[in-house]
Amino acid sequence: METARLVVVGGGPAGLVAAAEAAKAGAEVEVFEEDREVGLPDHCAGLVSSSGLEAITQSRSFVVGKIKGARIFSPDGRRYEAKGPGVKAFVIDRPKFDVEMLRAAERAGVRINLGTRWEGGSDGRVLIIAEGTKARVSRKMGLRPAASIPAAQVDVATNAFDGDMAEIHTGGWAPGFFAWVVPRGERARVGLASYRGVPLELLNRMLEKNQYISSKVRGARRSAPIFGKVVVGGPLRKAAGKEYIAIGDAGGFVKPTTGGGVVLGCLIARIAGRVAAEALEGKAALSSFEREWRKGFGRDFTAMKLAAKVFSNMREQEIEGALRCLDNEGLLGAAIGYDMDLQGAVVSKAARSGAVRYALLPLLRSIL
Repeated sequence: METARLVVVGGGPAGLVAAAEAAKAGAEVEVFEEDREVGLPDHCAGLVSSSGLEAITQSRSFVVGKIKGARIFSPDGRRYEAKGPGVKAFVIDRPKFDVEMLRAAERAGVRINLGTRWEGGSDGRVLIIAEGTKARVSRKMGLRPAASIPAAQVDVATNAFDGDMAEIHTGGWAPGFFAWVVPRGERARVGLASYRGVPLELLNRMLEKNQYISSKVRGARRSAPIFGKVVVGGPLRKAAGKEYIAIGDAGGFVKPTTGGGVVLGCLIARIAGRVAAEALEGKAALSSFEREWRKGFGRDFTAMKLAAKVFSNMREQEIEGALRCLDNEGLLGAAIGYDMDLQGAVVSKAARSGAVRYALLPLLRSIL
């Protein structure tokens, strides 16, 4: 059978959503995924906003936990809490979620090739590049990979953490970024990403030396380390060319503040799928993808990228001061009411608070 004119490289959520959207618009679409199963290996922390998931699918068969709020720990161990009355996020089983996206793509008429690597370039076809951080095809097309930092996680067999609260640990445990704890029923996924240091060494140190965490994981069985990359640089300057569109991690469509990419990746993938289908019919140029995603998400990405740049350059005493100030002004508690995915509004609110004085020197450091 001849390969379809629209090829999606990568069978993660973004690639599958883009493929389904293009097929619904009438395009013949084929997905090439080099792994034999979608969703594996499972690098994802598994936290997805409830509103974002609602926008992607009505299924909840892959949900393993419900999150009502978050605890933020300062470098000195001071604890701040933001919790709302309802469910703010879901913890998902990523392999099962990816299978759900696969089935939806198949129902839309997409041909799926598992265990098959796309070896060509565009070869006269339209490519949607959704290969994650691998960047193999991206480099062939002349794209520079989206900026990322290394991460490490482990699953710990414990239910000692509050099941409806996610946790963020700042400071020296994860220099420039943060560590996280996501409860998953009878276990918890504990991980971190860092601009400096070796993530696994930092993670082991935190599990042993962080008094709060070590008291909850001591003696509990741990999985083998899970390694990955967290995309932090924001979208590529040019994610669309004459023959391709790069989406998901490959296009940098990941929140620079947290590294979460499932929701925004899927929403922007819908734009890519529709534009690609229109391009095949001669109704639009692939370059129109740039205009459309920026119209819907550009301001939020700009705000998140600036916030991430500031935070990555903050020293521990500056993080302490900023968190204390945000808490005193009621912004940490109120943050739970803001959109977890489109964070421009909450970043803007923080920028107008007294905490901004703790951001000026880090911003200057990021420039010099």
